[in-house]
Amino acid sequence: MTKYVFFIHLRKTLENIPFLPKGPVIPPRLRAIVSGQQRRTLLRLLPFHLAANTISAPLTLSFIETRHPFYGTALLLIIEILVLSYTLCICFFQKSALSTKNFTIFNTLVGFCWASLPVIVFPGGSDQEQTLIAGVIVALIATSLSVSPLFCGTVALATTIIAGCMIALFWAWLLQPDTLYVVLMMLLGIYAGFILGLGRAVSILLKRYIITSIELEEQTEIVRLMLRRSDQSVGEWVWETDVRGHLTSGIPALEALFQIPEGLSGKPFLRTLEDYVTAQAQWHHLAECMHSRLFFRDLIISLKGAHSVRVLSFTGHPLFNNDEFTGYRGIGADITKDYTLDQQASFRAAHDSLTGLPNRYAYEDSFRAVLVKLSREHIPFALLALDLDKFKPINDTFGHAIGDQTLIEMSKRLQTCLKNNDMLFRIGGDEMVLIHQNASLDSATQLATELVSTVARPFFIAETAIQCSISAGIALAPAAGSNESTLQEAADLALYEAKRHGGNTYRVFVPSYRAVADSRRDLIRDLREAIQTHSITLHYQPIINAQTRQLAGFEALARWTHPVLGPIPPDRFIRLAEEAGLMHDLGHALLDEACRTAHSWPHNLWVSVNISVDQLYHRNFIGEVRRILKETSYPPRRLQLEVIETIFMESDAATYSVLQELDSLGVRIVLDDFGKGYSSLGYLRFFPFSKIKLDASFVRDMLSDSRSAAIVSAVIALAGDLGVAVTAEGVETEEYFYRLSSKGCTEVQGYLFGYPMSQDKVASFIAGHFRRVPFVNQSTLQS
Repeated sequence: MTKYVFFIHLRKTLENIPFLPKGPVIPPRLRAIVSGQQRRTLLRLLPFHLAANTISAPLTLSFIETRHPFYGTALLLIIEILVLSYTLCICFFQKSALSTKNFTIFNTLVGFCWASLPVIVFPGGSDQEQTLIAGVIVALIATSLSVSPLFCGTVALATTIIAGCMIALFWAWLLQPDTLYVVLMMLLGIYAGFILGLGRAVSILLKRYIITSIELEEQTEIVRLMLRRSDQSVGEWVWETDVRGHLTSGIPALEALFQIPEGLSGKPFLRTLEDYVTAQAQWHHLAECMHSRLFFRDLIISLKGAHSVRVLSFTGHPLFNNDEFTGYRGIGADITKDYTLDQQASFRAAHDSLTGLPNRYAYEDSFRAVLVKLSREHIPFALLALDLDKFKPINDTFGHAIGDQTLIEMSKRLQTCLKNNDMLFRIGGDEMVLIHQNASLDSATQLATELVSTVARPFFIAETAIQCSISAGIALAPAAGSNESTLQEAADLALYEAKRHGGNTYRVFVPSYRAVADSRRDLIRDLREAIQTHSITLHYQPIINAQTRQLAGFEALARWTHPVLGPIPPDRFIRLAEEAGLMHDLGHALLDEACRTAHSWPHNLWVSVNISVDQLYHRNFIGEVRRILKETSYPPRRLQLEVIETIFMESDAATYSVLQELDSLGVRIVLDDFGKGYSSLGYLRFFPFSKIKLDASFVRDMLSDSRSAAIVSAVIALAGDLGVAVTAEGVETEEYFYRLSSKGCTEVQGYLFGYPMSQDKVASFIAGHFRRVPFVNQSTLQS
């Protein structure tokens, strides 16, 4: 131990010699990383060092064994045992073996072994022996540079061998005074200084290289984090923690927000946020991610500042150095303004504009929430599917204005029947859904009875007497099922039974209603057969350039005519295909047919094909697209793939990766049904879509509803600023066409220009579409 301490002091003395290079100042946060990298570098060089000692010992000692047999044998055994033992320690106890203390002790022991050689053999040795010893010793001193990543090893090995050489030369001089030995001692001293200085320089250069590499990597990572966010603003900042979770530097934005004059540097990041957070769930989510060392993106936390509540967004990723966690680095931003606007937009998107009831999107979220509550807390609920009876005649007889007022009145009446935790949703047209929580059979039937009787009372709208009724289907969870599709199907089957019995009543789902489900299974079987026999075909609806009125391309739409049931609506068999796991095979067949058909069209026309979530997530989807394009010789630039925004609801990096690969192939990606969800704008930030398709509901209402018209104008203007094309769906009259083209819409699609047509009619349509779609003078429409 005393010798080990001696070499530590010697190393520090050498580091402080004025003319030797000074080592870099290592920041505390990097010390562990630099030390680990030094040892990994040493581990790469150490085999050469150990091999040199292992091979040199028997070769050298074989020449001196005749004069010193006991010494030669003992020295050989000691060196080989030392090397072998240390090699085993590295294999099984690497971290301990490469510690500064143990590494210095090993090199000291090896150095003493070799230092004994000149002391014992050189003074009275022959010329050949002295020459051999001199050569071996010089070589061994030089090998000390191989362990310079840990300078203490170089010092321990080189100084012990040099000390032994000095003693041997001095002893030889005493036995036979000769100036040669004095000169050799002087040269040895100079050479020793050179070796130690060079070892020190190599060690310093390695440290500087490691520090520079780490800092460059950190800067690159910061730039990468910044580039990940396309909505950068001056309100963003970089934050970083050490392995304990303490901030390594101050964050001026947070210090000003919380009015912390002493700064945040060195303070625990999570604990600091916890003191100001307004919603513990948000903080717990962040804490869970950081404790689990997970990457997180745009994690929102509301914090109470000195004067107001601010909403902050945090993105961060864990830092690792060769699988060893070293802290976190990320980007923070104040998104209070954007978050407030998003919340307002979210409310509007989650509620029906006519009745004010939560809409289908809110229903789906709430339905999932009560299912989770059912599975975790075993709290039963009832799902009531509601439908107004004979609502279409009201619309046809009194007009849509009276129909809308009827829906408003019905929604008000239904809401008067709700209990504390009940939730009512309008999911489309005259269809509504009610979630009755903490339900029993008695409470559900009592609620249904009250709903039916409340709606049945007549009322007046503009002196017009309206008589309306409602039917209800009840599915009790978990008796009727414990997942979304099963319960929805059970409620729909019960509603069908209520309607089948004349309406104005309710039915509770019973297992016998599953006969309907059996017919569904039969339909799935027929669908599988239709896919295999290519009985599902494509029809093509034209899409027109809104500015030139030229034909731009076609959208491929799937059609299935059942041999017994006749035409099956696409949304029905597509949904069946997705539920039955057939969507991949169906989508592959339709994409192949669309590319083969479109290959015969003029080169300026493209085809647009819808792809589902199942297709996009299939492991070989990209490969199949490549193969279809190759086999059909269809140019990727003439293929458009339409995706709907629901694919982003549970997206990760893989989703964007697939879209990026398609884009790199030259395939154009189209965002379909744009405007149905408030988050559509967020998708435009993360992926450069070639086109967005404006939902037909906005186009249909734009002439009568100023809000819809404003949304259409805003979307077209936004797309123009982003350099993205816009296709407006549902264009059925010339007035719609003129309004859209005058606003700068890129393309239009609708019955005005053509219904979906079979493949054999497309060629004639392409040849004569100008004659079938006469140009209308815009001034005529204006007048």
